[in-house]
Amino acid sequence: MTYVLGLDFGGTKLAAGLVDARGAVVARQARPTPASGGAQASLALMLEMARELLADGRLSPLAGVGVSFGGPVEADGRTVRLSMHVPGWEGARLADRLEQEFGVPAAVANDGDAAALAELGFGAGRGVRHMLYLTVSTGIGGGVIIDGRLHRGERAWAGEVGHQVLKPDGPPCPCGRNGCLESLASGLSVAREARARLRAEGASGSSLASLAPEDLTARDVAAAAAQGDRLAREVWEAAMEWLGIGVASACNLINPGRVVIGGGLTRAGDLLFAPVRRVAAARALDPALEIVPAALGDDVGILGGAALVL
Repeated sequence: MTYVLGLDFGGTKLAAGLVDARGAVVARQARPTPASGGAQASLALMLEMARELLADGRLSPLAGVGVSFGGPVEADGRTVRLSMHVPGWEGARLADRLEQEFGVPAAVANDGDAAALAELGFGAGRGVRHMLYLTVSTGIGGGVIIDGRLHRGERAWAGEVGHQVLKPDGPPCPCGRNGCLESLASGLSVAREARARLRAEGASGSSLASLAPEDLTARDVAAAAAQGDRLAREVWEAAMEWLGIGVASACNLINPGRVVIGGGLTRAGDLLFAPVRRVAAARALDPALEIVPAALGDDVGILGGAALVL
């Protein structure tokens, strides 16, 4: 049996895994992204993990290397535009470097595109030809599958679901624009809005007031909302309203057979999916719109890289 090496370059974690043709991760390693040293340190650590995985002679031969990268990638599928979190990646010919290292074909995609392919092939997207994938976490990313193939667009900017401008006079987004879906419904935006409400209203009986503002996270807001905290629930429901609007807007454009949502905020379960389904159903033209949780968990980056090759 041959294997594919899947590499996941994230802002806080690096992961590497060997994947068989069925999409099973047969060996894996993960370590924190180096806090210093930029792109060179991250690449050196990733190569070290990959060599350790390949040192097991039972797991060979290697058919290719696929990369899920936390930042924009050029349309050639080989060159990194930049990393949102780690300096020094601008213009890096990552696929060339990996081919030199391992002697097999390599391909690179941003993490949203790679995750979309992984969920299509191995997870919650199996059985559909057209799929929209969203990851809702610190930010909001995504990927689009059309006729069973990843749709990257003319210059590889397709699938940026989080940067639909829904409220032009809305809060600033990390991309430099205002009112993007990411600025209204991401983990950072939920925490930011909760802090703003606490400053404006004082404690107001909210359990969130017991937390230091700089420590407040979207997970805290979700937990408090689940317990009936009024302020937390209002903040959370407003964000989920925007998320549902963003999903419906994207679906009205591409009409996917299924919407798959992953990322850290989905750990809230029905607290996220119930309002998003309700709002999206009210605004989407397709009455059969299906919205489901992602299935691949923490392995989605490794499997996304592997899916580029498989």
